[in-house]
Amino acid sequence: MKTKPKLIIIGAGLSGLYCAYLLQNDYEVTILEARSRMGGRVLGVGEHDLGPSWIWSHQKNILQLVDELGLELFTQHTEGMALYDTPAGIQEFTPPPQAPSARITGGIIRLVEALYLKLDKHVLHFNEVVTAISSSDDKLNVTTQTGSYTADKVISTLPPRLALQNIKYSPDLDSKTKLTMQNIPTWMGHASKCVIEYKNAFWQSQGRSGFAFSPLGPLSEIHDACTQNHAALFGFALKGGDEKTIKQDIISQLVRIFGEDAEDFSDFHLIDWKKEPFSSTADDALGLTAHPNYGLSITHFNHQLFFSGTETALDEGGYLEGALISADQTAKELLNTSKK
Repeated sequence: MKTKPKLIIIGAGLSGLYCAYLLQNDYEVTILEARSRMGGRVLGVGEHDLGPSWIWSHQKNILQLVDELGLELFTQHTEGMALYDTPAGIQEFTPPPQAPSARITGGIIRLVEALYLKLDKHVLHFNEVVTAISSSDDKLNVTTQTGSYTADKVISTLPPRLALQNIKYSPDLDSKTKLTMQNIPTWMGHASKCVIEYKNAFWQSQGRSGFAFSPLGPLSEIHDACTQNHAALFGFALKGGDEKTIKQDIISQLVRIFGEDAEDFSDFHLIDWKKEPFSSTADDALGLTAHPNYGLSITHFNHQLFFSGTETALDEGGYLEGALISADQTAKELLNTSKK
């Protein structure tokens, strides 16, 4: 029996797990994950998403994977009036028509878990922080804080800035590649997201969609986050909020926008992605003024090291779909290489 070439995948987020799923029949796969959990920026609390949430009808790759893995979708609630939180008071308006979006029953984390169940259980190693990658005798040596691994090929699924700043390469990346990677913002690297649970979706009974936006903060954008079992709102926080009072400040804002019913919440979840060392860099904390122009196609060590992830996707970059598109393209390159 022919021995499979060894492949190390850095990162057990959606892109890393999908790469492993696509390549495990042709490569001996090892996944090195810095955290003690899988998912990367996909993070679930109960049925709620503290990372990405939505899937759109044009995103064929993720829709196909959801179906392939036997998962279910439900439609994002958008019916009703929207609200604008202004210094002069709350303004109600009819939002313009938008493309319908969907969410995965149980949260996006179910997609990650379903992919993991398709892999050999020994492939995933937690708490392995990669610090260096070097080339020697046609092999790549991957060094972590606790040990070292050797492989024929390596896929880094870290956001480009993290891959540049956290890992030492020998031989080093060229200066043009470094500049390119440094200039690619990490999606969600500047964001804080919260989910607030309620006993009932009182805004829906008021004829409101749950959508609101505000220049006042602390939440700049609010949406309905109801699941089959829980009523909830979620929002993205503006940067610069007071850590000690952020929870109360958010509830006070929701009361201002939706009325006193918003004060009677049953649970509150908040994550500041800027403080996640494996999801953000200091440069990412500066925030974004628009959706970045993502897309990166580079390799290193004579086509032994590949970079994959939503920021490297030439299409749908920054979205879950982009993570899958990039992983699929990387997998095809490695499969073509293994057959030569």
